[in-house]
Amino acid sequence: MSAEPGDRIETRRSAAAAALVVLAAVVGLGLMVDSIGRSSATYDETLYLETAAWWWRTGDQESISRAGSPLSFWKIQQVPVLWLLDHTGRGNWIDDPTGHEPELLTWARLSGLWIWVAALLTTALWSLRLHGRAAMVFAAWWFALSPNLLAHGALATMELPATAASVGSAFLFWRHLATGRRRAFIASGILAGVAFSCKFTAVLWPILYLATWVLDRRPWGFRALLRTTARAMILGAVFVALMIVGDLMVTGFATLPASRQVGRHPSIEARFSPALARVISAAAEMPIPQDFVGFFRQFQHQRSGGPGYLLGERKIGGWRHYYLVAMAVKIPLLFWVVLVARLAANGRIETARPSATPIIIAVLYLAAASFGSSRNFGFRYLLPVAPLAIVWISGVAQAGRLGRTIALVGLVGQALAVASSHPYELTYFNELAGGRTGGRGILADSNLDWGQGLKGLVDLQRNDPRLRDLTLYYFGDTDPRVYGVAGSAHVVHAERTDADFPPVLQAPTAYLAVSASLEWGPWGPAGFFPEPGALEPVAMTADSTIAVYRSSDLAALRARGEGPSGARSGPKNRGVPRQ
Repeated sequence: MSAEPGDRIETRRSAAAAALVVLAAVVGLGLMVDSIGRSSATYDETLYLETAAWWWRTGDQESISRAGSPLSFWKIQQVPVLWLLDHTGRGNWIDDPTGHEPELLTWARLSGLWIWVAALLTTALWSLRLHGRAAMVFAAWWFALSPNLLAHGALATMELPATAASVGSAFLFWRHLATGRRRAFIASGILAGVAFSCKFTAVLWPILYLATWVLDRRPWGFRALLRTTARAMILGAVFVALMIVGDLMVTGFATLPASRQVGRHPSIEARFSPALARVISAAAEMPIPQDFVGFFRQFQHQRSGGPGYLLGERKIGGWRHYYLVAMAVKIPLLFWVVLVARLAANGRIETARPSATPIIIAVLYLAAASFGSSRNFGFRYLLPVAPLAIVWISGVAQAGRLGRTIALVGLVGQALAVASSHPYELTYFNELAGGRTGGRGILADSNLDWGQGLKGLVDLQRNDPRLRDLTLYYFGDTDPRVYGVAGSAHVVHAERTDADFPPVLQAPTAYLAVSASLEWGPWGPAGFFPEPGALEPVAMTADSTIAVYRSSDLAALRARGEGPSGARSGPKNRGVPRQ
């Protein structure tokens, strides 16, 4: 019995929509593959390569938790490539990850691209279930043409693994709200545990989900609110237990004592009575889930705060409006047009219920990040909810001809944003910020320079051999010589900003090069470098992260009394942990 004409048309439309989603994934993958080899290691990628290689050879992974980072994201990304290297005669790369960093980094980044694809497909599937086929196609292309998602999808860091696990967990929680299925709730909790083992900010998910659950119930009256809140607390406890199970499953039930010390604990004994100190000391020596050790370490770091840079101001502890500014300048401007259109068309869009879940979670997360974080290190902290925002705005594609037109215009804007920044999407700033050149005066941190400019500097030296007579002040945690940078270098680590600074700014060579995060951002000693804009660069890396100056221009600036005193007046920060 042949299918009805209407069924055949629907089948063809569904197949066409699926093909467009696949095409979006292919386009995004092509963009990232093209950009992967253009940049050196960003901050912490070197650590993750070394940690994974050491763990692969020895099984030891204690140091990453003691540093305050989770256990799973680097395994998820690098296990495939580590296995491949051992089985293709390149095991020496694993034995010496520092010496083979450029090659190993490229393969590690390629190995993790499937995570970006998983996040895109989950986003598209959620849009399909919430709004329909057109929304699914829109969401897939918006995701594939998002500069920030492309930038971090092409890096071997924790951002995309955390984002992929988070959007999967949020989608399953929405399915639980929509259908009442316990399996969706259980799967959401377990996947939230995986997200926690990729980035500790996932600790927010139980709180945000349960706030969304309460709002979905719309409890009117004091008694209804009391009953709903009590039930939410029970569900929250169950969800946290599921998260712990998920974390333990993905980490292989790894445990570690919270304290390295055994026996005497002077810091504990000095603060508590002898009896209580013995109890606390015993607890500190008891093995607990290893990610908990990393989380507690990261919690300590958060309490101490960290340096930030915003609109020309440097500050310890950050700003409440930091992420609002970051959204204003790091997101393509047509996003806001599509967002307004989605709000305006809200009542005319056929949608599954509860329709507001993704945007509610995203807004609550933004509020928590703004008011709860004492370390403003970049727009990347908002990436876990970027797919949720895409899912919600994708509904505009279902709002008639006008809605589809606005959706198409928005996608064109996304494509232009990528075209203006590729292959350096990490440094993308929109037109409001004046592009990456203007953006350095707004957010000079991981939004612009996270240490990735060494290959660009090598290109400059290759094109102009005079620049090989160079003194480089580099922000990062890798050796510039590994990438072939000529000249001398002072490597400035975020954890030890004064470790490799000379007593005064020195450039005994013909040229001086400075990373943007030192010149503009909060990572160098106060008063050490000239004020931004005081010197005119003679060259700049293609991604705008490293500027090159004539040393003679610095001397002339000092002779006029307009340059820095030369002596550092103290580091701008006293130590910044990872994460």
